[in-house]
Amino acid sequence: MIRLVLLLNQFLQVSFLTIITALILTSCKKDIDIISFSNCNNSQGLDSATIALKLSSSWLWSKQSCGGVGTRKADKNIKIIFNSIGTFSILENSIAIAQGAWKLKNIGANLYELNLSQPSQYLYGRILFCDKQVLFNDSYRDGCDNLFTKSN
Repeated sequence: MIRLVLLLNQFLQVSFLTIITALILTSCKKDIDIISFSNCNNSQGLDSATIALKLSSSWLWSKQSCGGVGTRKADKNIKIIFNSIGTFSILENSIAIAQGAWKLKNIGANLYELNLSQPSQYLYGRILFCDKQVLFNDSYRDGCDNLFTKSN
């Protein structure tokens, strides 16, 4: 009887560890590769006028990476629309949740971030472009990085 209890206890411990390991491995997604993204951005030699032109479009939120928390896919339908006249709208499920004015702010070494009249948790950090994506990179200040894909 004692042997049966010991075997059952051992089985439960192994099962518990297996379940925990599986949960950890499936819940942890690969972080956004900032170095590759930054290299891609830097290779384009973008100036403020080109950044403003590239940014003037519609963007869909695809993922967020926050330091020790890890990376998660977008769990909301967030669309950002930047207009060339310096206004923006943030839509959640096609409903405007924020609007305001935007302009670029130089933060050194040909790097820019947004100066917004209406702050947004999605739009903090350096603006980095690669292919049809824009990354608002705030992890260098212990913030979150938000990745958007061009929608039009």
